[in-house]
Amino acid sequence: MIFLMMRARLALLGGLALSLAATPALAEEDAQAWAGVIASGPVRGDLFLWLEGQARATDDVGGGSQFILRPAIGARIGRDAHAVAGYAYVRTDPANGGVSREHRPWQQIQFAPLRLANGAPLVISRTRLEQRMVEGRGGTSWRLRQFVRLQVPVKGAGGVQLVAFSEGFFNLNATRWGIRDGVDQWRNFVGAGFPVLPRARLEPGYLNQRIARRGQDRVNHILSATLFVRL
Repeated sequence: MIFLMMRARLALLGGLALSLAATPALAEEDAQAWAGVIASGPVRGDLFLWLEGQARATDDVGGGSQFILRPAIGARIGRDAHAVAGYAYVRTDPANGGVSREHRPWQQIQFAPLRLANGAPLVISRTRLEQRMVEGRGGTSWRLRQFVRLQVPVKGAGGVQLVAFSEGFFNLNATRWGIRDGVDQWRNFVGAGFPVLPRARLEPGYLNQRIARRGQDRVNHILSATLFVRL
């Protein structure tokens, strides 16, 4: 475990350097649109259910598609902190290529390291570990994801928040089906969140996704919208 964490930290530094040094001229670019719903609700005591569904229009918003279904069960382990374990089904249908189906068990820890004066979370940190398996391909890819989110309320705006997050993805091993160890991708988001129903919030914004590849990287410019629902 210590060895894996050291590798992840080195990958984090490498990914940050890559993100700062890379320029659009060195990358292949694409326009996409992602729409998602995340619903969560209590089961009993500190246990809760969590369900995410996401549809993505890729390859210039329409040439290809991806669908993700991600159910999970979690436990609250502290104030604004939880541990979650779940499964993700990912179906990818690119414009040029065959359909792939991925099965992905995952585990995560989330907490709020910084708060506002009123106690509301200002910064949220999430660490997720995934085990990725693709139908028809041997081997399991282990991937670590580190997510940091900043959410700042707009005074007098009725629950509106300015939101920004950054998430690094780090492959912890290589596979025969093309996964290389090291930095996999980086996502950066800026947007806003606001209530649309008493128990629902919408977060639209711009998401930049840089995927590390042999030769040119791929940069996706994404119009993203996520609906958060409390059950």
